[in-house]
Amino acid sequence: MSKEHTNEKEMTRFERRRASTKARIVEAAERLMRDRGVEAVTIHDITDAADVGHGTFYLHFKSKGEVIRPLIEHLSDQVHVRVDQAAHGATDPALRMALGIRILVRAIAEDPLWSWYAGSGTTFSELVALMGTPPAEDIRNGLKSGRYDVSNLPATVNFMNGAFVGMITALNEGADAGETADLTAELVLRVLGIPAEEAAQITSEPLETH
Repeated sequence: MSKEHTNEKEMTRFERRRASTKARIVEAAERLMRDRGVEAVTIHDITDAADVGHGTFYLHFKSKGEVIRPLIEHLSDQVHVRVDQAAHGATDPALRMALGIRILVRAIAEDPLWSWYAGSGTTFSELVALMGTPPAEDIRNGLKSGRYDVSNLPATVNFMNGAFVGMITALNEGADAGETADLTAELVLRVLGIPAEEAAQITSEPLETH
């Protein structure tokens, strides 16, 4: 066996070991955070539970908050699936945007990790980027097709960021998740240029996601 082939094999083994260690840290963090709450868990708690050193932790993550990102990415995948189920094959960007917001807000309210991450300073645009291609495509498709009527995209994005912060604040103050989700979706559609009556109709349709 050539030295080059041996090095390639060793690198593959190293990468597998690294991935396994990262997964163990994430699993330990999720278990602790769901049991005690995010704020009550320290990096020391996580490294003890994962049986790794602090140095190993910082090879993979810069902070405790970063450990949650892989969990949020997984939860985001579940939201995408639920949106596809609820859309029943429909491709209308406005409908999909509304479904995405209505389902996402409910998911955030139901899951303490989502809730903590969303309330830690994450903006709507950052969350869209974290959630990957589907929501970004819905925004691009709506603009390209003329479904959305947006004269100033940066200002519109700023509004959506503000709406997201307001929504998180409302949830933290005890607002009803369903009502907050539907109202947020309606307001976002309206700022994207969807007529008020149509926006209200789209966001009042029953959700069938299970």
